[in-house]
Amino acid sequence: MEVRSAVVMFCGPHDEGDRAPTRRIDHAIRLALTRNLPLIVAGDAFNGEEVRLFQVRAQEAGVRVVLTAFDARRCTLSDAQATATRLRELGHDLDRVHLVTDWWHMTRSWVMMRGEVRTPVLIVPAPVFKGPLPCLRTLWNELRGAWHYLSGTYGQHTVVDPLRHAP
Repeated sequence: MEVRSAVVMFCGPHDEGDRAPTRRIDHAIRLALTRNLPLIVAGDAFNGEEVRLFQVRAQEAGVRVVLTAFDARRCTLSDAQATATRLRELGHDLDRVHLVTDWWHMTRSWVMMRGEVRTPVLIVPAPVFKGPLPCLRTLWNELRGAWHYLSGTYGQHTVVDPLRHAP
């Protein structure tokens, strides 16, 4: 039986200066091209500008199918929810998703994707290991976010976000 797959990439913070870092999209493009898979570019904190920028980058690199999933709420949960909707549009025979995000963001992203997809789709982590190291508060926030999602209290807690989400 042929495995129907897709690559999903979550946009990230501006942690390499004023421009949008490209480490995640470049990793997602390589994966999509190597396996000839559709790519879904999800979320960003810039009103969809980075999603569109990365969509064009992937198309210019040769990825045949590049979809976007943007939700103005600007959080990982809304990214996962918008992506789950796009995955349903790709078809019910989809059974594998390669999730691309930074290694330090993978646990929370994976937990939320698993919870929002709600079908027996295998979520395969495809972490990016390049880029600056996050501070301890960021790592703590990621773990807390995963725990709050699993316990049903996500969004009910104050979070001090040290990451830069705007140029």
